[in-house]
Amino acid sequence: MLQFTTTNKYLAPLFLFNMLFFTSVFTLAAYPPINSEERNCDGLAQLPIGSIQGTCLGLLADNVQYKQMGLNFKKPRKALELPQSHQILVTDMGGWTAGKGILWLLEFQSNRYRHLISVTKVAEKLVLPHDIKLGKDGSIYLGEAHQITRFRIKGRRMIDREVVITGLPYPDGQYLHPLTSFVFLNNNDLLINVGSQTDDCGLLKKVSAPNDASTDKSECSEVKEVGLRRYGFIAKTNQWASDFDQYATGLRNSVALLVHSSGTILQGENSADLKDANEPYEEINLIEQGGFYGWPYCLNRDFSLLKKTIGVNENSCNQKNYKTPYSLMPPHVAPLDMMYYTGRKLPTLTGQLLMSWHGYRVVGNRLVSYKVNAKGLPILTASEKVSFKRDPIAPEVEFSKHFFSPKGGSKLDAQHQEVISHWNSVKGLRPEGAPVGLLQLADGSILIVDDKNKALLRLSNGISFEENQQKNSFLPHEASKVIGFNFSGPRKSLMIDQCSACHNELKSDPGALLNPHSGWLKTLEGKTLLQTKLTREAGFMPPTGKLLPEQVKLILQGVE
Repeated sequence: MLQFTTTNKYLAPLFLFNMLFFTSVFTLAAYPPINSEERNCDGLAQLPIGSIQGTCLGLLADNVQYKQMGLNFKKPRKALELPQSHQILVTDMGGWTAGKGILWLLEFQSNRYRHLISVTKVAEKLVLPHDIKLGKDGSIYLGEAHQITRFRIKGRRMIDREVVITGLPYPDGQYLHPLTSFVFLNNNDLLINVGSQTDDCGLLKKVSAPNDASTDKSECSEVKEVGLRRYGFIAKTNQWASDFDQYATGLRNSVALLVHSSGTILQGENSADLKDANEPYEEINLIEQGGFYGWPYCLNRDFSLLKKTIGVNENSCNQKNYKTPYSLMPPHVAPLDMMYYTGRKLPTLTGQLLMSWHGYRVVGNRLVSYKVNAKGLPILTASEKVSFKRDPIAPEVEFSKHFFSPKGGSKLDAQHQEVISHWNSVKGLRPEGAPVGLLQLADGSILIVDDKNKALLRLSNGISFEENQQKNSFLPHEASKVIGFNFSGPRKSLMIDQCSACHNELKSDPGALLNPHSGWLKTLEGKTLLQTKLTREAGFMPPTGKLLPEQVKLILQGVE
């Protein structure tokens, strides 16, 4: 266990001031705060990110602010506030390689979270830790790729650690969605996500080459296992059964999972990563035992990728146990967490469903809310009236409005509200947001974990940032210079074909990605981020499937 502490009540504020001052003068933080002493967000440095009226986003902690205290997030995911304390636990995957995960304990001077007084690694060498929750028994439950453990925190140490669920599928080799998310049902049964190993089980290849003899024509071998497992609770021993029942199938990636007090179970589906920026739509699913929710054969409500000539599950959208989505969401938003907000600090959000949209495409990087009924279900309206906004792609600066028009059609869907909306990358102003975990803090503010920018943010009440007042300072747009990479010829064509659906910058501003300072050419542990993305076994890119060795070689030969 490593611990870094600032205990003196006078030194802590001075330490914080020095860190903020010297950071702002000599370095550019991942999240540079608004350059004004008069602007703060409920006691924290306010960030230049747009949010709904009466709210603001403050920087709670990041590696720049607290580097000297030993904070070194790699890929933080979710957080848990310990009851009757000023401590927050943060899961950190450490990357997509097993055995590099960390559980951090951050202790603050008060629940205002202005002054961090200690940083502790309470566990290391974890296997892709993601979810963390407080159980009914007061224990803390931690989800790794292969297991769920529980423990308690005494002082700043982990005690009474034991494995409660083991044998979760995390095979060697390629695995696109290995992370463990879980919820406690009202009877304390555990419902656990089992994500897909592939993007679409090779379905697109079958569709694009139906007459290719080398194409596997058999039914998807994953389909009966991908979805949600239920482990029954044994009250007498305060344990869970070692066996499980397959509660629901056809769910590609259920990291966004939530249970309402009424018993309603909601899942936010990360649908297949088609190259089409307009398809497929993401889904909000109402989970019922025994339901099949479509993956990989049926997308949206009634959009099948299959052709009858393929001979694979031809009636995939018409199976008797097929459950259509409760509501669609805009395409490629990548929902990663959900919560019902019960606080009073942000009254415009009280009683609503909040959801983090992590997607790298132009509809992602948002926090949204839905009004719900007594059962926690989002209110539905006519689909043709449901709209969403897309981020501008440089040199454009205006957000554009679009209406639902999914393949296969839709009649009723839920309209979201953008809680944090202007979170796109603006040079000299802010990086693109990447929200993962959501947590309602004891004071009613909302903690947001941003894994890409390695930061903890807090949404609270205050004066909202108005980007229109700043816009002229950041125009006209100038494309970044590509540094240290030969982005031309077949290599350029390959990368645009395989990567630009998620990373539009390759078309409009490739230097924003292809540079050794903050982009894909940055070196970590002896490898460029580009090499890591293309070759790692889990969470690889592109998500539609690993490139051929010769394609990877061609791209990496461009590094100068």
